[in-house]
Amino acid sequence: MTTLSAKKVARVSLVKVFSAGLVGILFVFILLSYFTFTRLLSFESTLTDISNKSLPNLIQISQLYSQASKLLESTELLSKSSSDASKRLAEKQLQSNLMNIRNSAKEIFANEFLDTQINTISIELNEFSDLIEERLQTKNIIELLRTQAYELNLKAIDTERLNSSSWVLTFSQVSVNVSRVLNEKRLQRVRFSFNQLKEQLNELSAFSAEEQNNVAKRQLTEQFKTLLFSENGMESLKIQSLRLEGRALGRERFVHNLIVDYVTQLGFFTHQTELSITSQVASSVSKMKEQTQLIRLILIGGVVFLIAIVILFQQRILKRIGVFNQMLLSRSQGFDYQIELDGNDEITDLVETFNEFTQTIEIQKQKLEKLSMSDGLTGIANRRALDIRLEHDIELSVRQRSTVTILLMDIDCFKLYNDNYGHLAGDQCLKDVANVVCDSLQRDTDFVGRYGGEEFVCVLPGTDTQGAAEVAVNIIEKMRHKALPHIYSDVADYVTMSIGIATSKPTEVLTPETIIKRADTALYVAKNSGKNLYSIYS
Repeated sequence: MTTLSAKKVARVSLVKVFSAGLVGILFVFILLSYFTFTRLLSFESTLTDISNKSLPNLIQISQLYSQASKLLESTELLSKSSSDASKRLAEKQLQSNLMNIRNSAKEIFANEFLDTQINTISIELNEFSDLIEERLQTKNIIELLRTQAYELNLKAIDTERLNSSSWVLTFSQVSVNVSRVLNEKRLQRVRFSFNQLKEQLNELSAFSAEEQNNVAKRQLTEQFKTLLFSENGMESLKIQSLRLEGRALGRERFVHNLIVDYVTQLGFFTHQTELSITSQVASSVSKMKEQTQLIRLILIGGVVFLIAIVILFQQRILKRIGVFNQMLLSRSQGFDYQIELDGNDEITDLVETFNEFTQTIEIQKQKLEKLSMSDGLTGIANRRALDIRLEHDIELSVRQRSTVTILLMDIDCFKLYNDNYGHLAGDQCLKDVANVVCDSLQRDTDFVGRYGGEEFVCVLPGTDTQGAAEVAVNIIEKMRHKALPHIYSDVADYVTMSIGIATSKPTEVLTPETIIKRADTALYVAKNSGKNLYSIYS
């Protein structure tokens, strides 16, 4: 039970307390915001200068640094070019990178040294590109000569198809050695290998001179010598190719060092810009520390004022609301909570109103609970009460290892009754049938409820199938004695019922849904067997 303090004090409105506290907090907030805003304006100007000038320059320098690094990748790509297409692609990337670097450098720096460096890099890259072009052309000619050597080998094989193959085997061996020499990377090994090839070809010439009809062999041998050792033959081209490889490697390293130097200079300028930004930020932070002292004092005062208001709210409002909330929780759980609240304000008014309200609710709750468990038409238990009772009796039968049997009953031809006698007569028929069923039950533990429409259910705890059959027979007999007129029925001239029986046994415990489903199956059998009888589920 809730009680109020007997001592009445002067009434203090919580609205006024809240209003005064909010006004105070708002005043402190406005004062703090004003000083904070005025102090931040100077800091904003510094940040604006950094964001509009220093940071964009730093970003552009970083991008320029990245573009210069990509220049190294493009140079390496040009050096590894193995075809005209890959060379053109690498040159296109180089030209694009150089253009971007020049444009970015002009926007950021006015430095003649950096301009001279990038121009030098551009010139060296052009010469390096020409060197790569010459190297590719030499390789292409060598490949063409390699193809011609292959064709000469095929002619040699065709010449000796019908004769001895010793000459053609030697010729083919020379062709294989040519391919090996062309794959050699060292100049000394190339010179040595070509000397060996010259000796082998001389041996072929001598061999072909000893044979008759050797004109074709001598021609093929001389052509092979010309292909290898002429002024523009394979030997001179291979040596030229190796020299070009060496020059290209040296030029690539030179260009690489030039680009690295340029990137190093950019890194130096980037570092200088970072130092400038750091200096600006440090200066702004130092000023802000001085300017925030006053803001700190105002903030401390505001916090102290806020704490005082919070303590006041906690003692006069929150604590008492907590007690009131505890009372509400206890009442909602069915407990009677004893409290005592002092004061004379809105909270005490709420407590008094709540006490009156809970008393009214308790009375209405009891009435509503009784109505919620009853069928509005017949006055017996409704479907909700039936579900609760059936679940309870099955759980009890499990603990006691006993049986539970239900009877699912349906009025025969009830639609014809409603259609011909009217719905008001149908409602009265349902009431009369409910009374007959209730009168047929002999134990207080037996339960009857309306399942829905014209269907009723009897729950018989501790009853087996045989006992339930006796109850079903009793109900059918009482309906016959009641003799409610129903001349439109196709079973009898009075109202009859069909009954389905199902049992939950200790050896086969059924859920409420399963036992009702089985009873419904048995009811279906009773309906199909002529109605006005019962059927047991098996």
